[in-house]
Amino acid sequence: MTETFGPYCADPLDRDLPPEKYGSLGRPFEGIEVAIVDPETRAPLPRGQVGEIYLRGPNLMRGICGRTRTETFTPDGYYPTGDAGLLDADGYLYFTGRLDDMFKVHGANVYPSEVEAALEAIAYVRRAFVVDIGGDDGRRVGAAVVLAPNDSHATADLDADARRALSSFKVPARWAIIEADDVPRAATGKVDKDGLRRLIESAS
Repeated sequence: MTETFGPYCADPLDRDLPPEKYGSLGRPFEGIEVAIVDPETRAPLPRGQVGEIYLRGPNLMRGICGRTRTETFTPDGYYPTGDAGLLDADGYLYFTGRLDDMFKVHGANVYPSEVEAALEAIAYVRRAFVVDIGGDDGRRVGAAVVLAPNDSHATADLDADARRALSSFKVPARWAIIEADDVPRAATGKVDKDGLRRLIESAS
C-alpha cells in the first residue's frame, strides 16, 4: 500500500535531470500539490527549508483502514507523509529522511540520512550508518562506517573530513569503523537501530 498510485514527483523521460538537481526526486506531476510545513507548528515553510512533506492531489488514497478522514488528512485535504524534505527555488523536491528518525542537537534538527549522505561522499567511505546515541545534548550523533577495502583511515580522519562537510552539531561524536557484515539487521533486512547503537557505544 502506498499513499498515491505511483510516484508523485518525477522528470520527463526524454531528458535527464539537470546536473545541479541530481539527488532530487524531480518536480511534482501536474495536479499533485506538495507543501513543506514545520512538523511542530504545521506552518508552511519557505523554499529551501527542511520540513514535513505534505501531499494533495486526485490520485491520493481516499483513506487508511481503521482511521477516520480527519485523522488521516488535514482540514484542507493534505496528507502528512511523515517524510522530511524540501522544495528548492525551482520546485524540485528533495527527500532528507523520515521524521521518526530525526532528533535534535542543541535545538537544531539532525536527519540521519543527511549525515549518512555527507559521510558517504568522503572518498574512502563506502557506507555510513547514523543513529541517535542519546547522552549529552551536544554528543548525540553516532556513526558506524564501512571503509573502502584495505583502507587504513582512522576515526580522527573521519572526524576531520566530516567537519569539512557538515555543520558542527551534525558531526558524529562517536564513531565505529566496521565491516559490511557487521551491520546489525532485523529479520526484514533493515538496519537494527538498537543493535547499531550498541555497536557504536561498544567501539567508543
